[in-house]
Amino acid sequence: MTKTYDEALRGASSLLEAAGIDPDGARYVLELRAGLTPSGLRLHGRDPLPEGLATRFQADVKRLLAGEPAQYIVGLAPFYGDLFVVSPAVLIPRFETEELVAWAAAEQQTARTGLDVGTGSGVIGLTLAAKLPAAMTLSDVSAAALAVAEQNAQRLNRRVTFVQSDLFAGITGKFDFIVANLPYIAHAEEPVMDASTKAFEPHLALFAEDDGLALFKRFVQGVAAHLNPGGTVYLEFGYHQRPALAALFATALPQATATFRKDLAGHERMVRLTHLDKED
Repeated sequence: MTKTYDEALRGASSLLEAAGIDPDGARYVLELRAGLTPSGLRLHGRDPLPEGLATRFQADVKRLLAGEPAQYIVGLAPFYGDLFVVSPAVLIPRFETEELVAWAAAEQQTARTGLDVGTGSGVIGLTLAAKLPAAMTLSDVSAAALAVAEQNAQRLNRRVTFVQSDLFAGITGKFDFIVANLPYIAHAEEPVMDASTKAFEPHLALFAEDDGLALFKRFVQGVAAHLNPGGTVYLEFGYHQRPALAALFATALPQATATFRKDLAGHERMVRLTHLDKED
């Protein structure tokens, strides 16, 4: 018997809820597979699900039940109003990172050049490329991640420069601003992490040694050399890392001014560094 969109979605949601999995993934997958907006899915709720789509959706639900993220199943994830290609080579973009992008976009309207370090799928750098006049350079240590970012640049028609680099090792020149969402999760946090994240997202982009601070410690050693006078740095970090980062900045960049900001959930998750070129 042919199911309607509503019936198929209710059945999938029940299975996922029984397995302790967020049922929203089923709705997201069905919307993307059907090419419908959320309102469009509601509008067509009583329509019969086409046979091919029903078969595809059934297979998708099995993958959801196995813990695979919906974004990897359909290969797309939303960020700042656009859909970006994602794969297990890159992290699934989080809403909190949109706040970091908004901060940089609001303050860098006259910037000429910007660098996105550890770009992953490119969501930060490509979004800023659309919102700012700055010529953006996007870098990542992972060739597979850069391939995804390049695909997104082509899909979204964003002209940027790509560089494969381990932090600043392959970067030449200076920039008006630098933004980075570096790996910052400590390995000790693995037991309390979401099982799907641990199983499917790239550990290279998630975890860092030294209580999650290893990449920050390397970053601050090289960042000043790649900033133009008056340049600015924007970083995302873990909700509990402010004290350690404040101490790191005070030691490694004593001339800099660090301005921390809370996300919408009330957690301090972002920092802006200025005056890196100020004389002591």
